[in-house]
Amino acid sequence: MISDKKHKIDSSIIDKICNSITSEKPVNIELQNNGILHIDKLLPFICVYRFSEMDVYFSRILKTQASYLIVNDQVDISHLLEAIRIVVSAKFDTFLILEIWPNKDEQSTTFNISCPENKAPATVSALKAGFETLSDLYANLSVNIDDSHQRHPEHLSPLLNVDESKKKGTLIIGLSMPILYKNNSSNELYSLFFREYYSVFSETIKRAVFEFIRVQTTDDFENFLMLGKTNIDQVTLKSDAVLAEISSGMSFLLRTTPVNSNEEWKNFKKNKFEKVPSFKYRLIALDPELEKRKLYNIPIDLVDDPTIAFILRGKRLEIEKQLTMLEERGTKNFRFVGESLYGVIKKKLLEQAKHILKTYAKREDRKSKKRYSCHEFADHAQKELDYYNTKFPDLDLGLEIRNDVAGIMVSKSKLLINNEVSFDANRCDALIQHEIGTHILTYCNGKRQPLQQMYEGFEGYDQLQEGLAVIAEYLVGGLTVNRLRLLAGRVIAVESMVNGANFIKTFHLLRKEYGFSDRISYYITMRVYRGGGLTKDAVYLAGLMDLMDYLKNGGNLENLYTGKFNITHIDLVEELLYRKVLKQPELPRFLERKSVQKRLKRLRKGIDITELVN
Repeated sequence: MISDKKHKIDSSIIDKICNSITSEKPVNIELQNNGILHIDKLLPFICVYRFSEMDVYFSRILKTQASYLIVNDQVDISHLLEAIRIVVSAKFDTFLILEIWPNKDEQSTTFNISCPENKAPATVSALKAGFETLSDLYANLSVNIDDSHQRHPEHLSPLLNVDESKKKGTLIIGLSMPILYKNNSSNELYSLFFREYYSVFSETIKRAVFEFIRVQTTDDFENFLMLGKTNIDQVTLKSDAVLAEISSGMSFLLRTTPVNSNEEWKNFKKNKFEKVPSFKYRLIALDPELEKRKLYNIPIDLVDDPTIAFILRGKRLEIEKQLTMLEERGTKNFRFVGESLYGVIKKKLLEQAKHILKTYAKREDRKSKKRYSCHEFADHAQKELDYYNTKFPDLDLGLEIRNDVAGIMVSKSKLLINNEVSFDANRCDALIQHEIGTHILTYCNGKRQPLQQMYEGFEGYDQLQEGLAVIAEYLVGGLTVNRLRLLAGRVIAVESMVNGANFIKTFHLLRKEYGFSDRISYYITMRVYRGGGLTKDAVYLAGLMDLMDYLKNGGNLENLYTGKFNITHIDLVEELLYRKVLKQPELPRFLERKSVQKRLKRLRKGIDITELVN
């Protein structure tokens, strides 16, 4: 090895590092002169950045990796690297060192990859292909492959003697990177570009190392994502916890749901459906402005993992909008902010709603021989809760019969049942699997995860949650014409409200044009106009459509029970499962039924939405 450095790393520190790696414990240790070594798990590579003056943003880019060494260039790291190589080679027989540094020329737009000719071509190709994707954001970008021996910054000595590295089965690849993120003067452009640069680097390095392992070793890594970080640092855990605390403290749905919906139904009927109901809501037991201040004090910019940072950033934006909605509850602004949060009615969604209501123009007269009172329904629900209590003994699963909720709903691990509602006995199982086998189960699975957002819910999680819950109704044979009509009716009501119709007009539209009963028309309209106008109810049918397409295209149903997230987050969740950041979920027991498996197989072949009726 060649080294002219002045400061050596103490041998006791090197021994401690090697012992941790050998026992497969994570290493996260500060070195002299502001250096840091991080090794998440035993892997056959390390990224090295030697600095004279640290580029903080560049160091953050390297921290996306599961194995990195950021060190002052006046520190001799030769003995440290050799010790790590010996420990790693005992398992993998080979070792890859990626020395990475920022190009001094701030105007440069070229990635320079230095690697011996014909060595690790698949690895170099993966690096080239990955960085070239940034050309979508930066037109002048180029990637140059250099087969010279200079695989280190010009002012420094090489990390290893070339001939010695060959004998030890070690490959060094040099990577000089343009600091394109400094070329954008606009804060918005900078933020966008740096995040993209950050994410592309993270994925590209993992893909390149995966190719190196695939060709050079016999170790079985099924997916490049398995090379990502497994352990979550304290900054990330703290950021996640504060977001979850703010989200939980809002109780957004409870505070936007009327507490007097039953009483107002009676008044509405008494007034011959011509006087707009006067809804009352729970007090807002927080100051939205103070909560927003807490939100933007969360240091998400310091979260190294780009996948988790993306999730947390999206959730922060959603919480901010919900807090604004609480401030604007009872005004038109409530609806407008809600539209930016839950979206507007898309053409395909409206067409499907009308298709359902045309196919089933009238409500099905299902006069069940038996109906359950709220207490009888609660008895059946409790049996299902008892089963999941054995799976999640540390969680408090239960139910409450109350007079301040509309119908039935879930709040965290509690099933809330209105004290005046009754249930068609034939729909009992479907409702239980909707609320307990989906909403409560995904909450419980989320509680087992290291990220609290897994149970509080990612940004826009309602859409997939409700689609999954309705699919559960279909799978257990309890999705009825009336239930499907209800989902379609909610879309019609949201569209009517957004187009300027008032409560009375929308109520009569549902009742006269689409054949809904007086009471059902009232409850659909109440839910849509609550708080000043909530477009959220359209996501039930939208989520169902998304999920049907996902399953038809071969999507993994089991992973959807890992927690509460949107269909746009599925790839991110599967990445975190691959990396073993997340634990595999407990699955709903209804999936074990043969009848359910048969319906799921039919669903995967693709059916029209109107064929979901059992």
